[in-house]
Amino acid sequence: MNRRDFLKTAGSSTIGAGTMLATGGLGFSLGLNQSLAQTATRPLPLIPMMDFLDGINERISLTLQSANHDFGNSGVSQTFGINNDYLGPVIRVKQGQTLPFDVTNNIDDVSTLHWHGLHIPGDVDGGPHQEIRVGETWSPDVPIVQNASMNWFHSHTHGKTSQQTYKGLAGVMLIEDDASLSADLPKTYGLDDFTLILQDKTFNAANEMSYELTGEVFEEGFLGDTMVVNGAIAPVSQSVPKGLVRLRILNACNARFLTLSMSSGPLNVIASDGGFLANTVQADNIVMSPGERYEILVDMGANQTNNLQVTLGGGEGVFGFLGGLFGGGNLTTLLTLNQNGDQGIDATMPDTLANMDIPDPAQATITRSFELNMDGNTDFTALALAWGNICGEGAMGINGQPMNMERIDQKVRKGDTEIWRMTVGEDLHPFHIHGCSFRILSQQGAEPPAYAQGWKDMVHVEDGWSEVLVKFDYEAPEHAPYMYHCHILEHEDCGMMGQFTVT
Repeated sequence: MNRRDFLKTAGSSTIGAGTMLATGGLGFSLGLNQSLAQTATRPLPLIPMMDFLDGINERISLTLQSANHDFGNSGVSQTFGINNDYLGPVIRVKQGQTLPFDVTNNIDDVSTLHWHGLHIPGDVDGGPHQEIRVGETWSPDVPIVQNASMNWFHSHTHGKTSQQTYKGLAGVMLIEDDASLSADLPKTYGLDDFTLILQDKTFNAANEMSYELTGEVFEEGFLGDTMVVNGAIAPVSQSVPKGLVRLRILNACNARFLTLSMSSGPLNVIASDGGFLANTVQADNIVMSPGERYEILVDMGANQTNNLQVTLGGGEGVFGFLGGLFGGGNLTTLLTLNQNGDQGIDATMPDTLANMDIPDPAQATITRSFELNMDGNTDFTALALAWGNICGEGAMGINGQPMNMERIDQKVRKGDTEIWRMTVGEDLHPFHIHGCSFRILSQQGAEPPAYAQGWKDMVHVEDGWSEVLVKFDYEAPEHAPYMYHCHILEHEDCGMMGQFTVT
């Protein structure tokens, strides 16, 4: 197994024990998950909610701030937060509203706030062109036009996205519409409806969150050794009523793909990035890339206890070996749901959720191809650094070009339907397109799993071509273009990103 293959194995797995191992001449340490050593779970933190379903009476203040946070290991970590000491709020809004934000930057470094998943014009998208200087306030009026969906917001500062998001500049936006509010689904926040932000972290000997940019981190993305849920080290637990319980899940890791499952029964998936699926999809597990969102229902009438789990290693390669060596299993629990006997939503698992046509590639008038480049030559790397990308020894790019804030890579005509095709020579990458939702035609050269056949803004790219059918309905001018990029945040910072206008 060569170094890249070894690191690729590391990128798809986590492992558990209470030690640190060195891997000889590879110069790569395997952090071993602290959470597996716990004997008791922590309570699930409930992220503070800003609820605007009843209307908006004044401008909405969001403050990016430096703070200290205890993840549950009695350490004091230096963090960023948005109105909080770590992470941002859950913002709940309704289709048809316009959100008058005042975003103030108090973190002693230039930053941005990107509304990931929203269908909005480029000048309020919050990409790297909408920088917020230290002490200044950005005041976009953000229109909410799309259907009910789970979206999020995070730093998108050119060259600094990975570090600022890792430290805590991320939050969730829940959009509701008339159909979602009238549906017989759990919707009482903190009772039967929970938002879960999943992350992987590394902690040093003083139990402080740490982040170090090494050559391996640039190449493979940051891979932490400890799973965290809503800012608390997993496993966490929550008491819930009898009946259906809704989990709205965001993978906010910098680079780690997560394979999720339940300890009892299948996952009942009702929504993906862009909103409800056509019907409930049952799956033994779902694979979530960084940036993806899924909503699931758990029937707590059938179970007194049920656990949301993440796969650890799968029994293959070095991670399967280490799991056996230290007594760790292939699964670790993220969240335990305990039924408390109160009666909640006494409803059957829904069948029909949304009207959704089969995507028709014949609607496309143009096809664009994108090749993700992992290793550039010396000249390529020099260009990447000159253009503000933050890299190790080798830069990255798309179609032979590292990211350049002064260059428009693609020009799209508003209202046209297009096919975008992505491929890469090695490793698994999540690809994100701003300003839209799309339908996946093929993922990694094959039909996407049923749970990924709804509206999406993320697609997995590895073997073969991944193709999406997309239409852009809002303008993005040259001074405020949209981005397309790998959502491994270190790859984005290293140049695996491009920009496009819609006119």
